[in-house]
Amino acid sequence: MDQKDPNQKGWRNQKRLLGVVGAALVVGAGFAPPIEHLAKWPSHLMVPQGARIALPWSAYLPIRVESAGAVAVTRTHASHFLMVKGLQPGRYHVNFRLFGWIPYRSIPVAVTKPVTTVIPGGESLGVITQTKGLVVTRLQPIHQSGQWVDPAAQAGIERGDIIMAINRQPAESDQQLQQAVNRAGTSGQSLQLMVEGARAMHQRWVHPIWVPQAHRFEMGILVEDGASGVGTLTFYMPSTQQYAALGHSITDGLTRHPVRIRQGHVVGAEIVGIIAGTVHTPGQKVGVLASGFNISGSVTHNGQFGIVGRLSHVPVWGPKHSIPLALPDQVEPGPAQIITVVKGQHPERFQIRILRTYPQWVPNTKGLLFQVTDPRLLTQAGGVVQGMSGSPIIQNGRMVGAVTHVLLSRPTLGFGCYAYWMATQSSMRQSQ
Repeated sequence: MDQKDPNQKGWRNQKRLLGVVGAALVVGAGFAPPIEHLAKWPSHLMVPQGARIALPWSAYLPIRVESAGAVAVTRTHASHFLMVKGLQPGRYHVNFRLFGWIPYRSIPVAVTKPVTTVIPGGESLGVITQTKGLVVTRLQPIHQSGQWVDPAAQAGIERGDIIMAINRQPAESDQQLQQAVNRAGTSGQSLQLMVEGARAMHQRWVHPIWVPQAHRFEMGILVEDGASGVGTLTFYMPSTQQYAALGHSITDGLTRHPVRIRQGHVVGAEIVGIIAGTVHTPGQKVGVLASGFNISGSVTHNGQFGIVGRLSHVPVWGPKHSIPLALPDQVEPGPAQIITVVKGQHPERFQIRILRTYPQWVPNTKGLLFQVTDPRLLTQAGGVVQGMSGSPIIQNGRMVGAVTHVLLSRPTLGFGCYAYWMATQSSMRQSQ
């Protein structure tokens, strides 16, 4: 029987101990503040020309930066941040090495045009749009010869699908679809539809059915060809009168996906009353469409941060002077104001307090949490209500955000997005 060498056994125990200690160090390092700071870094950055974006960093962790000539990175030991400054518009990569030699991250940096000034809104808008395509809101089986038939479902059409073309013609209205259904049914032919589903575009063939009670052919669906509602103008550009509004997209109400706008327009909205919000029941502004005297303009895009377009003229009522647009990391907890309409068409300022800001280096709709503190607004509306979406948020003389959502469990609390993302969204640039 072989005897084990005591020295060999001792060496194995030492290796196990070293392995355990090494693993503990690796796991512990992952939770150490310096590494946690680096883990919060974004996958990419947007930096306005001439502006600085702060990245969390620990002064206790040596790091070497290899940046493009048009992006400068400086370290601030006192505040524990790396400051990334955009020098020239373009797209670049910044490389970071730990301890001066270990490759850590390569972050794409897009340097955009300099931060501009905007004129705050606050005016109530009536929004009327026509969508690209027809949204299928309901499948409606047809009763025929003692049984129910569902020609649309049999063809593979589902709720939430968007009919983009009818017999190879762009789908633009419910009336157009019904006329095509009648022609196909009368001639005994199937109707050709191009339908956009959740993941892909499909070709569907539907055979219309004669419905005696309605005296027409039908295919068993209900569709929507437009969207309308009341919201709030967030800001507009003083030189071009381009505007952004709502703070969140217009959705189809069924799939909650943003609808694509074919054309649309905005006019002023007269607020005739407010239904105050209560716990678990959102309040709302009660508005009616007014003339275009105060507000009128086009709608060209509907995106993540609402609608954009161009005003026909400068609003008659509301703010008249431009103010700087704040970067996301310039917004801080503390007093602020919102501008919105609670009666008629005249915007008013109300006091709020920003409770929390969320660090963001890429666009996101929920950037800050705020509380309504103004007694007048609390008395009249109970806090944040539907129809306030898009109301500008002002802090320290800067345009910092827009109201987007109410917290249902506490109607005095609301969420807002950063106005910077609204001003730099691609749809805003496309409408220039």
